[in-house]
Amino acid sequence: MTDYNRNLNGLRGLCALLVFLRHIWGGPRLEGWWGDGLPDAALFDFLFDSLQCAVEIFFMISGFLITASLLRAPTIGHFAIHRILRIFPVFLATHCILFGLGPVLHYKLLDGIDGREWLWLFTTNGLLLPGLFNIPLVQTNAWSLSYEVGFYVFSVMAYRLGRHLPPGPRILAITLATLVGCFLYTRGVFFAAGALVFLLGDRARLIGRQRWLVPAILLPALFTLLQAALRLPIAEMRAGYAAGFFIGVALFARLVHGRGRLLRTRPMQYLGDISYSFYLWHPFAYFVGKKLVRSVASGLPPAVQVAFLFLVTLPVALAISHASYRLIERAATGALRRRLEPRAAVTPA
Repeated sequence: MTDYNRNLNGLRGLCALLVFLRHIWGGPRLEGWWGDGLPDAALFDFLFDSLQCAVEIFFMISGFLITASLLRAPTIGHFAIHRILRIFPVFLATHCILFGLGPVLHYKLLDGIDGREWLWLFTTNGLLLPGLFNIPLVQTNAWSLSYEVGFYVFSVMAYRLGRHLPPGPRILAITLATLVGCFLYTRGVFFAAGALVFLLGDRARLIGRQRWLVPAILLPALFTLLQAALRLPIAEMRAGYAAGFFIGVALFARLVHGRGRLLRTRPMQYLGDISYSFYLWHPFAYFVGKKLVRSVASGLPPAVQVAFLFLVTLPVALAISHASYRLIERAATGALRRRLEPRAAVTPA
């Protein structure tokens, strides 16, 4: 299944919105807006923090689509150019703005650093190394892009290896390599889940048409399991993610091949279109919204401040993301793709 899938596009939008909601809640909590006056704070924190596991759904979407893209690409070069142009233009725009303004605004790791350290962080973060290596991460939501690029590299290596092996050894070698990768980078197991759903083909379609697989139950169950696992020591976390893998495969097959009425609505489709830009730009909108709310509404109850933060931040994030989608993802990246892709036909796929 390689054609445009409205369910997947809407699922992107839903996941972007869930990550946004998690940050709207988690940021004020970390900064002490609530103080000690929030009833059932641990429960609320767990529920909202679990929304970060929408990133794992993004990973399944990527596992599915990247596997399809690689298998149908005319060359490895075409695949590489397409993926680089998908990831880097918007990311580099946010990266340069963050590193340009960060020292002036006293932003986290950029506050008070010298020129040599700034250049080191600018280069390593610009190459998306921190999520995979022990390097300080400046743009905190970019860790998932490091995993994304790592999956691209792994996929190409597995594809090239598979071409030189007969079917049995090929499956064994790729399975063992996948297990090692997931052991080292546990959250990356959901790339494998998405890839498996694609490779299962019609069998995944049969799974996805089972009506007893109810996404409204499976999705919260998966988020709860993964969030609980993230709070455990690494061995227990791996066990939780291993269980989550099987739930994820069933859930994702249902989401890809089911009816997906909510996911096909116009708001979800629009959010899906701009989801990548929204994911990267919304922290900037949050930063502006937070400053505004704290300057004009700090005397209001915390719940009102958070609601105000949501109402201020969402339209700003949508406006920036819409402009980024139109100007960077479509116009600029489209022009670059038309110039670069024909030159990529060098390495046979």
